[in-house]
Amino acid sequence: MTSTAKYKTSAPNKPKSCWDLFCSFTLMAMQAFGGSTAIAQQFLVDQKKWLTQSEFLDLLTVSQVLPGPNIMILTIVVGDRHFGWRGALASFLGMITLPATLMLSVFVFYQQYAENKWVSDALVGMAASASGMVAGAAMKLLYNCKENIITPPVWIFGLVITFITVGMLKISMVYILPIVGIPLSFWAWYRFIKERSARS
Repeated sequence: MTSTAKYKTSAPNKPKSCWDLFCSFTLMAMQAFGGSTAIAQQFLVDQKKWLTQSEFLDLLTVSQVLPGPNIMILTIVVGDRHFGWRGALASFLGMITLPATLMLSVFVFYQQYAENKWVSDALVGMAASASGMVAGAAMKLLYNCKENIITPPVWIFGLVITFITVGMLKISMVYILPIVGIPLSFWAWYRFIKERSARS
């Protein structure tokens, strides 16, 4: 089955089939220790080249504002864009089948050896590594935001407000998204209309 994508993209590559989606997302999931978002950008943009940096950022933004795990939403959207519901299903199964099987095995192991010092130290080391991966992905996304239509001063303001309210004050995203997201969306719409009028 060849790709039936009907959207325009400047990404150089496309998945060849639903099986390609399944195998690729299985491989991506098996690399996603400590944070799927960190590895997803490297895998989809740098390795597979199925998305450009801008497209990845747009899809990640959509997946962040929808309920549910953002990486699963991103996975489903990528599959759907190329092969419809079959691609979405193949991508979803690729992300959960093998990792879920391994996690059940790890859970059984952890229950037996949770008090072991070697196991505890290993988990601390993995947490530090995961934090570094997430921080690296965040810096890469910030670099690509410099060309965002919202303009740097505005999205930096939104970033700081979100970090303080959600990250430090522990306020739910349910309340912050309307307060921060809606004004930024209107600002982006205004900028888009203004730039389109200037070009015409």
